[in-house]
Amino acid sequence: MPTSALTDVVDDRIWTLDRPVWFSGVRLRARTTVVRLDDGGLLLHSPAPPTDALAEQLRALGPVRWLVVPNCFHHLGTPEAAARFPEAQVVGPASALNRNKALRLHVDIHDARFGEQVAEFEALPLLGVPFLDETVLYHRPTQTLLGADVVLCAGAEDHWTWRCAARITGCYERLRVPPDVKKKIPDKTAAARSIHAMLERPAQRLIVGHADVIEAGCRDRLAQAWRLEGVEV
Repeated sequence: MPTSALTDVVDDRIWTLDRPVWFSGVRLRARTTVVRLDDGGLLLHSPAPPTDALAEQLRALGPVRWLVVPNCFHHLGTPEAAARFPEAQVVGPASALNRNKALRLHVDIHDARFGEQVAEFEALPLLGVPFLDETVLYHRPTQTLLGADVVLCAGAEDHWTWRCAARITGCYERLRVPPDVKKKIPDKTAAARSIHAMLERPAQRLIVGHADVIEAGCRDRLAQAWRLEGVEV
């Protein structure tokens, strides 16, 4: 699986990069999403540790202005990305700092200043699931919901370890809440309000960290995944 090949999702606005990561004994695809902002700069969501080839591709697209840590787990590549792109601001939840001593944040993702500085995005926190402390971003110009672990799905192109585990956990070719999140939703009412807010946005696609880009029926599929866990949306 290449670590320096960007894939077009929305022409001249959104690209993705998948790389392999091992987690709990299975090899997942982990995704970085690159968004070109209205000012020509770039926002990197769940940054990968940048290779020389990737850094060259990114600089050809525009200056990297933002590095987004979307929850308290998707932080591993950010310190290296921040060192490579020192002019970029790092935004994420304070809870990620406890998991990565090398991580430094310029802006807390829960702070209204982020939305003020990058007005084309709307931050939609996933409340009721402190285990993740995730914030989904809605990109208004492309009508794209951008998340990390809010849902996931394995497919035929995934590594055999994840395909096997996904069949056991019900995530194979079916969009679901991650297995390690299912039993850690202490406030399903708050989670329902949060998912409902995401569904209210006129999203044409959903991009998450561990699934193919979801387009057709993305909002219905997101809602169904959470309904299966007793979250009434």
